Amino acid sequence: MVLQAGLDEVTRFVERADPPGSPGPTLARQVLAAIAWHLRVGGAWRALPVGFPPWRTVYGWFRRWIEKGLFETLMRALTRRQRRRCGRRPEPRLAIVDTQSIKCIGVRGPRGYDGAKKLVGRKRVALVDAEGHVLALAVVPANVQYRDTLPALDDGKETWPSLRLAIFDGAFTAERCQEWCVVHDMRHRVVEKLPDQKGFVVLERRWIVERTFGWLSHWGGLHRERDGRLDVATGRLACVASLMAANALNNPA
Repeated sequence: MVLQAGLDEVTRFVERADPPGSPGPTLARQVLAAIAWHLRVGGAWRALPVGFPPWRTVYGWFRRWIEKGLFETLMRALTRRQRRRCGRRPEPRLAIVDTQSIKCIGVRGPRGYDGAKKLVGRKRVALVDAEGHVLALAVVPANVQYRDTLPALDDGKETWPSLRLAIFDGAFTAERCQEWCVVHDMRHRVVEKLPDQKGFVVLERRWIVERTFGWLSHWGGLHRERDGRLDVATGRLACVASLMAANALNNPA
C-alpha cells in the first residue's frame, strides 16, 4: 500500500505541480530536472541557471517530496526493478552495511568530530544488496560510533523484511551490532583483513558497498554535507540513488 501510494504520488506530480501562489502549473518533470542539475553540479539553489523553474519553486517541491518520503519510496521501487533486470528476486536476502564520513560546509545542524577520519561532519550509513543497489540510507553526526549508527537504519530495514544476513566490516564487531541483527531477525557476519594482510586488500562483499559510495561521489552536490537537517540530508541521498537507478534502467550497460 505504501509503495503504491508513493508511485501514485510520483505519477500525479509528473503530470503537474502547482506551487502555492503560482500563476500556472509547473511541470514536475522540470522541477525534477532542476533538482538533478543541482545535485549533479552542486552549489547553491539560487544558482539554478535560466531555463529552470524559479529556485524557490524547485526547493519548495524538493522539501515537500522529502517530507512525504517520496524519494525513499521511489528508490525502493527502482531497486526491485534493478534486481529483476539482474535476474534476481525483487526481495533481497543479503545486505551489506557501511558508513562514509563527510565534511560539512558552514551550515547549522547536527555534526560531530570523527577521530578516525579526523574531520568535522557527518556519517552516511548505507544498506545495499549483493549488487550494490541501495536499500536504505541514513545520515548521523560524525561523532556517532559505528555500533550506534545502526538504529538510524531501523525504518529502512523494516521495508525489507526478507533480509536474512547482514555483512559488516571490522568496525562493527561490538555486541550491540549483533543485538541489532537479532532484533531484525538477521544473521550477523563480520568481514575483515587477516592478521598477515597488509595495505589495500579487496575483501569479500566489502568492495560492493564501497563501489556504491564511489557512485555517489560522482555527484557534486554530495561532496559536502550542506543541509541543516538530517532528514533533508538523507532525502538528498535517496534522490540521487533514485536518479542513478533510473539512469541505469534506461541506459543498461
